[in-house]
Amino acid sequence: MLADGPGHGAKAATASAAAIDELRRTAHLPPAQILRHLDRALRTTRGAAVAAAQLNTDTDVLGFAGVGNVGARMRTADACQPLVSHPGLVGAHFPARVPVQHLPWRRDSLLVLHSDGLPTRWVPPEDTALFEHDPAVVAAAIVRDAGSAARPLRDDTSVAILAPDGWAGTHERHP
Repeated sequence: MLADGPGHGAKAATASAAAIDELRRTAHLPPAQILRHLDRALRTTRGAAVAAAQLNTDTDVLGFAGVGNVGARMRTADACQPLVSHPGLVGAHFPARVPVQHLPWRRDSLLVLHSDGLPTRWVPPEDTALFEHDPAVVAAAIVRDAGSAARPLRDDTSVAILAPDGWAGTHERHP
């Protein structure tokens, strides 16, 4: 999950922290249900944009649902697919319906969740060697490379990576 409270400062952090606390109680639920529970839990805060992903390791299927201006990209050796978040705000302007996307999870899959601090047209790096590193290194490189002199990254930029177990440095290289 990635939760981004609107604005800056303590109130934004309070909303994100409340989302984390509620996720600890609801992580076993499907993504859309997690977001509904988060909506109730965040009503006493200013709300948050939230992306929730859940990996079913029995079926190798990733479920994704998002509400608000958070983004996601699923990268495999074959393609990079954007995942769509629904307009709204968890805890304040929750949509009546939250679509869930289901995607196959492969040994070479990589899910990148990010806040609106990354540019709208952000795409994963083309350097496949980067993806042989630990997911924390990949996240740091994405944050480093996404900004430019014309559009520096904002202070609330966040990136979360989900990669298969044993992924860093062990997957096959693809040209």
